[in-house]
Amino acid sequence: MTKKLLIFFLITIPFLLRAQGGADYLKILKKAGDYNNHDNRKIPAFTYQSAADTQLVALRKKYNLDSIAGYSNEESRVLNLMHWVHNTINHIGVSNGGIKELNADAIITTTRANKIGVSRKELATVLNDLYLAMGFKSRKIYCLPRDSAENDADFHVINIVYLTSQKKWIWVDPTNDAYIMNRDGELLNIEEVRKLLVNNKTVIVNPEANLNRHESVTENEYLAYMEKNLYLFYCPLNSEYDYETKSANKTVTYIYLLPLDYGKTYAFKSETNDKSLGLTNIIYRTNNPSLFWQEPTEKESFKNSK
Repeated sequence: MTKKLLIFFLITIPFLLRAQGGADYLKILKKAGDYNNHDNRKIPAFTYQSAADTQLVALRKKYNLDSIAGYSNEESRVLNLMHWVHNTINHIGVSNGGIKELNADAIITTTRANKIGVSRKELATVLNDLYLAMGFKSRKIYCLPRDSAENDADFHVINIVYLTSQKKWIWVDPTNDAYIMNRDGELLNIEEVRKLLVNNKTVIVNPEANLNRHESVTENEYLAYMEKNLYLFYCPLNSEYDYETKSANKTVTYIYLLPLDYGKTYAFKSETNDKSLGLTNIIYRTNNPSLFWQEPTEKESFKNSK
């Protein structure tokens, strides 16, 4: 198999999984439509790193993000940043290119120097850091299928970014240069898209959606793929530059949103430790979408003192 053909399969195979597996992922998603809005077990507050942090200030200056974002309205600036990440970094399967530091500067620098692509996780990391550097509240969202711990290891990673002018999150996918709208052309967030799909309502993917600028992604392909991967979600508790980089004596916390249909029993809070690094991972699990998708407040911003 030639290198070119291998790359083609690595970047397109996720969109073929639904047809090959023969599963009705929309039916599975509909069964998972119910949550428990009264699950009030307290999860920690989400935080969003301040654009005044020295790392983010340096990122903004180094890549001239003001010019990339432009000076139009909030929605336009957000989408311009997504387009730039998509056009700057190639996606290639699940490879991280050997990059150890999970932050925008390390990823951009390495992909440019080595002329390599990276996975959707790295793309979403870059975009999240850029949004934070420009003063937008944003999160990186891992989108998983029902059997993510069993037979289907494939998943997707996208971003949500908060538009203060509209007082809502919106869906942005740097891997596919994609965003989603309703019939009125209004930008939607993950929760809204999921509800509309479950209820057989129309959602519209921007027609420019693509893979690596040369493989078009049709609306049906994209939505079929996301029907599979909108079953459950998790995200880092702290939206912060370098947060997921593995390093010694560090604690990383994740919040999971599980539908009632999931059925598997997990502790509300669990903890794992990598003794070789001294790295601790903490997971909280909730069935309450209101807690998971809660809107940011000024109190949730912080300045990292690193």
